[in-house]
Amino acid sequence: MNHPAATASWPELEALHSWMREARGELTFLRLAKRSLEAGHPVSDRTLRRAFGMRLPQEETVRAYAGAWARWTSARDPEGDEAGQARWRAFEARGLDLLAAAVSTAPERPALLWPPPVYVPGPISTWPALTKGLKRLYEEAGSPPLRVLAASPGVGGRLSKSTIGNILNGKHPTLEQLTALLAAFGASRKTINGMLAAYGRIHARPEPPAVYPCDIVERAENEREALHTREEAMPRYRGIAPEPEPDWYDQQLRDEEEAKQRRLEMWVDSLSAEELAVLNQAAAVPGRDLRSELNDVRNRLAEAPGPPQTA
Repeated sequence: MNHPAATASWPELEALHSWMREARGELTFLRLAKRSLEAGHPVSDRTLRRAFGMRLPQEETVRAYAGAWARWTSARDPEGDEAGQARWRAFEARGLDLLAAAVSTAPERPALLWPPPVYVPGPISTWPALTKGLKRLYEEAGSPPLRVLAASPGVGGRLSKSTIGNILNGKHPTLEQLTALLAAFGASRKTINGMLAAYGRIHARPEPPAVYPCDIVERAENEREALHTREEAMPRYRGIAPEPEPDWYDQQLRDEEEAKQRRLEMWVDSLSAEELAVLNQAAAVPGRDLRSELNDVRNRLAEAPGPPQTA
């Protein structure tokens, strides 16, 4: 049963609040919630605290107050004590009577000070789209001051102006906050159903995994290693034996010989035709050609075992 929001205090409401203060005693709201759970009426400490606000409490909240009162006022379990159980039921009945009187005498809800929005959301499934829809509802309502919006009957003390501002700026609302804000706008039932359905779709989607720069690098390295492993295994699947790898000493000798060869090639390539002819004439063996000798060495290196080396 949904009770109307209380716009002001009246004697019946004050009597109900007095009964709830008596039920609470010296307990904190956290301990009050624990006692109500033990009594079989699980209600959060937040709901118990808000029962003193502008919105009239629910019947279950009143029963939770009565159950908590029975727990802390009795040294024994009231379920096993007939007299204690009778006191519990009588105290609970008094609270329910006070609640009924407060509901029946509650003043009428005043009319909205702004035009009700007409926007009906589509299939929203992301938080930015939900925020955009709430902003549109706020604009269609005439962009009222947040202080006035927070004090509206639809909010019922469940939202502050800072909370409304944060939600309109992108903060993710709870379901209770979203419902209160839609009621404050004066949204139609169709609009409310659409926004609540969007809220359900957003929470049904899995959250994307957190991505960090280091994580990107690690995944890239893992993919590179996996690709290298697949490339190495591919020749074996085709019946091609892998090439033997040279040992460390042979590889060092080959690297040194290749480095020397590259230096000679660079030196010979830098010579002009006249300089190269003079050097060939100065050679001890007639008909010696330095460029041909370099090509022969290059061919021998290419035929050596092991993976080919590039300059």
